[in-house]
Amino acid sequence: MFKSIWKHITNQNEQRRIDTEFYPDPVSSRGKDDFPAKARGLLFNEIEKCTGCGECVKVCPTNCIELKTEQTEKSRKLRVITYDIDFSNCIFCGLCVEKCEPESLTQTKEIQPAVFSPKDLIMSFGRGNL
Repeated sequence: MFKSIWKHITNQNEQRRIDTEFYPDPVSSRGKDDFPAKARGLLFNEIEKCTGCGECVKVCPTNCIELKTEQTEKSRKLRVITYDIDFSNCIFCGLCVEKCEPESLTQTKEIQPAVFSPKDLIMSFGRGNL
């Protein structure tokens, strides 16, 4: 048995099979357009559409969304100051996207928030104090 294995390993006429592929492999890796229609990626909030209702915060099972609002002086509408999503806590369940009535919160086709520091996993979408 050892001879047959050794013969296979040392056979120079056979083309060697490569078992390791580089990441991301340009041939076999999927692009953004290759994902299924219901794939859940990173969250994105179109802040211009966001009303600041807070339904997404209430429904989130991991409390990864931080929302701060203020009432405008001219009207009684809420204005979003801070809208932060902590992707280190997010489980990409999509409940917040389903609950969002103004449809400002969506899931993108991005699936890799690769960063060097955990604090870089917090994405800010708010308008800030103006």
